[in-house]
Amino acid sequence: MFRITRRFCMAVALCAASAMSVSAFAEPLQKIVLRTDYKFNGYVAPFALAVVNGYYKQAGLDVSIEQGQGSGTTVQTVASGADDFGLSDASIAVLGITAQNIGVKLVSVYTQTATMGLIYRANSGFTGDLKQLQHKAVISSAGTADLRMLNPALASVGMSTDDVQLQIVDANARVPLFLKTDGAFLTGFATGDLLRIRSRMPDAKYMPYAKYGVVAYGTGLIASDDMLAKHPDVVRKFVDASRKGWEAAQRNPEAAIDASLKLYPDLNREFVAGGLKIALNEQLHTPATAGHPIGWTDEGDWKKMLDVLSKYAGVHNPKAPSAYYTNQFISQ
Repeated sequence: MFRITRRFCMAVALCAASAMSVSAFAEPLQKIVLRTDYKFNGYVAPFALAVVNGYYKQAGLDVSIEQGQGSGTTVQTVASGADDFGLSDASIAVLGITAQNIGVKLVSVYTQTATMGLIYRANSGFTGDLKQLQHKAVISSAGTADLRMLNPALASVGMSTDDVQLQIVDANARVPLFLKTDGAFLTGFATGDLLRIRSRMPDAKYMPYAKYGVVAYGTGLIASDDMLAKHPDVVRKFVDASRKGWEAAQRNPEAAIDASLKLYPDLNREFVAGGLKIALNEQLHTPATAGHPIGWTDEGDWKKMLDVLSKYAGVHNPKAPSAYYTNQFISQ
């Protein structure tokens, strides 16, 4: 009996030593920072779910989600290497790549249609005819994608921003100004500005620029050229784990909302839920990307978008679409 017990103890000791040895030599998780475009919107919830569900850890990544202060800033921090990955509006990334040769590329785009448009009061009398905006107050912010896409929308009816009373204010001031300015319109995002306004003005209306033929991808995941060249395995792991987060959010949106509040308890649950619902139900695909994995983009869509940006949004001499995006990290 003594011999059996002794052998058992020796076996347990050997197993423990083996486990300690494996643990000691196991590779530590690689720390990764994902910087959002602007604060925390509903379309960030799938990334939070990927964190909470352990998809990133399963890929060997220790991911933290940090809130950003605008796509333009996030593009810069990712290009410099200060952040590993970022979320950015596609048109802002295109502008930086074209005009300043900023070294980033979109590796997935998650909100692909009806992302930007005009927000207005229910009693405004606006029927969708942009000619009704003539001499009306339109509030926006300098350098934003929603302002850049206003011109091509207006051009569809032979107008420009010279035909409206454009009021440019700080991004944090535009919603308050709209709420106190009767008869005004606001350029904005369906998953952000619209929801912030509807929390105060539930019957506020929204008309996407897509109604006027404006093709523009929305929020996507960016990585630096340096990251793509030197660490393609990390990019592939991150993109794949993020896609799992989006697919899990499709199956269980409430879990994605819960994950968001777990990471950031001060978030407004209704705001996150509203933005996530729009992203999942209305923005995941264009007709050209339907049937493809979440995040996959189409070269034809890119050509149409670049044409719009070239004609109306200050993107001079755009490069070939491949300079702005790649699908190579998206598993089919």
